[in-house]
Amino acid sequence: MKNKIIDFVMFTLLLVMVALLLVTVALPQYQISSIVIGSGGNTISNANNIFVNTVGEVFIGKSSNTINQNQTGFWYVYQQSTITDVEDEELLPTAFKLEQNYPNPFNPSTKIKFAVPEKSNVLIKVYDILGSEVVTLVNQEMDTGWYENDFNAAGLSSGVYLFRMEAGKFISTKKMIYLR
Repeated sequence: MKNKIIDFVMFTLLLVMVALLLVTVALPQYQISSIVIGSGGNTISNANNIFVNTVGEVFIGKSSNTINQNQTGFWYVYQQSTITDVEDEELLPTAFKLEQNYPNPFNPSTKIKFAVPEKSNVLIKVYDILGSEVVTLVNQEMDTGWYENDFNAAGLSSGVYLFRMEAGKFISTKKMIYLR
């Protein structure tokens, strides 16, 4: 009986070694410097990689670094590239847009960002809560693009103000709060 158990263990180890060899030969683009084959629940890490093996998964596990995430199973290998940096590209707008001012509430100045998808006459005015015009921020023909305008309310009283953009058939109104 003892010899049968030893034969079974040796046979299982041989199968595991052959399977590892097949995985290594079939996937030469993945180079794993070290891996744990054991009772599971093991983790190996270095400056570039983290290898995690769980109980019952002899050579099934996952590895990850800042660029890739790999999950290796008995019948498959899955790799996903991780995006770590995206450049902020100023794409041309496809529609008129008036964004909420930032910061809001503000003291004493705030920024108002808006989009113009085609050459148009743009009018942006600020009104108090009663509807009286306070100031005209923009009144000109503008080319396609994103624009940002500063509004300084230093001479005004605290309260709720409205800013309105008109361009062609587009009209949009937003609310902002000035706190002294």
